[in-house]
Amino acid sequence: MIIALLIFNFPLIYSATDLQNQCNIPLSVYYGTSCLILHTELKKFNTAKIACNDILGYSGHLVHIRSLDYQPVIESLMNASSVLNAWIGTECYGTCTTASNAGWYYTTPTRKFEESATFIAWSATGMTGNSVAWQKDQKSIAIDPRTDYAFICEYEEKYAYKITAAAEYCKSKPPNAPSNFVSAYVDGSCFIMAATKATIAKLRTSCSNVTGLVSRHAHLSTTAKVHMARSFGRALAETYYNYPLNQLSDFSFTTGLEQLKACTDNTCSEEGSYSWFWTTPEGYKWPAKMQESYFWGPGQPTTSTTNNYAYMTGKYTDGYYDCDATRLTALGLICEYLEPYSFTDFENACLLSPNPSAIGYVSCFTLNRNAITFDTAQGKCTEFPGGFLARVNTVDMGTFVSTALWAKTGLPPTMPLFNGLRRYSSQWYWINPDGTKSTANTTSLPWDAGQPLTGDCALLGQNGLLKTGSCTTNQWYLCQYRNKLHEFNRGIADLKASPSVVMSETYNMSFRQCRQSCQNNGDCTSFSHSSSNNTCQLISGSNKATVAASGFNWYKPEL
Repeated sequence: MIIALLIFNFPLIYSATDLQNQCNIPLSVYYGTSCLILHTELKKFNTAKIACNDILGYSGHLVHIRSLDYQPVIESLMNASSVLNAWIGTECYGTCTTASNAGWYYTTPTRKFEESATFIAWSATGMTGNSVAWQKDQKSIAIDPRTDYAFICEYEEKYAYKITAAAEYCKSKPPNAPSNFVSAYVDGSCFIMAATKATIAKLRTSCSNVTGLVSRHAHLSTTAKVHMARSFGRALAETYYNYPLNQLSDFSFTTGLEQLKACTDNTCSEEGSYSWFWTTPEGYKWPAKMQESYFWGPGQPTTSTTNNYAYMTGKYTDGYYDCDATRLTALGLICEYLEPYSFTDFENACLLSPNPSAIGYVSCFTLNRNAITFDTAQGKCTEFPGGFLARVNTVDMGTFVSTALWAKTGLPPTMPLFNGLRRYSSQWYWINPDGTKSTANTTSLPWDAGQPLTGDCALLGQNGLLKTGSCTTNQWYLCQYRNKLHEFNRGIADLKASPSVVMSETYNMSFRQCRQSCQNNGDCTSFSHSSSNNTCQLISGSNKATVAASGFNWYKPEL
């Protein structure tokens, strides 16, 4: 018996990626997992570095040549356009030679020395600068960044981002844009060099409004955003101001950094080195992470009584330098545009508190910088209804509070905070505003090393951990206000409102939107929500007027 085995070879069909589909403009090629695009217009290095914005949805940068396999790919683009030299994304930070790759990095507008250059195909040309270009048939050359060359952009699959209104605005150069116009989309925000400077009358509101977006002075709150600002500065220095090579870092910018004092003079404990925040026109404020190595310049901040602002500069040593308001009006301004805030009414009120404030753990926390005794503080949490001295009962919660309220370093080490924890005899209690108390579970309290020691009060330190102290000393204090509507009875699944109490039923509404809708309606006493089909029911009247319903969850305030 003969058995015939038939083997059919069918071609494998792969669908093209979104990036491949968009990589179809002149002088472009999809190579590996990247789209490479050659720009024939001539630019200086730092200007070319921030000019890769061809493809919406992908962060672009000057190409990173990682092997000699790139040579025929990029030189085919150069041959097609008669380009002899083109900037690529490699540069030196520190002391470098072309004898090795030490000190050379693959850089982008938002990354400086995060990735060492593992491959550089050096030509025999001597080194005349710290920026790298590809010379056709000669490979990589290190030259002066002020040279005018074409440039090759790279868009990688791994650097895709969600397209937002802010991203679209960032890609569209506005009409009548000034000659110093630069823009970059970083971490969900569009950063633009403003056409005007800040003024004394508009120290928070100098950035122009854009319909549908939030506008504010830039919050350079991450390393990527700081590197982006430096890229802006060097690009403007070499192209707009025509600075010599040794002055390309002589840039200074106004941003949204401000010192918010607890009192008018430097008579409060935090003044000088503490209480620096990113601020907004609306009055929101977020603590600045001053412990980052890139943040302050040497000897900064000072203890000046008038320097309540700070500017970023590369002129001396990179970093922030404190100053008065007048100094800001002489500097360039970076504006930031982002999607509208989506705070609930409760969150909005909390974040607009005149005190440093933060939302978390179904609560609003406020840092009260008025030094008083514990007995006085326990009745002072009255900014919002139902307040009490905070109950920081885990390490995670202490970490959150110390990060969200003072970014780990904004609280003076000499001013740990009263919270609701007090000791009577050998037992620790949570103290209520009326003086009543409940026993604290001591197994998870976030004590600092070697604590607790003697003392009748627990104080929350800069690191978010507790240490003991006296209840009769004058200290700042931490308040907590619970979001009552967000505190719901858990485990009440498969319930929704009975028809008699349904105020409204809305489809395609997220849980957060449903909760907000109930908060905004004075007659709403609870709500039910289905995450499977995003159905929201607002309920009035009796909290018990519910019926069985698969997939729904019923939420009511815990009063």
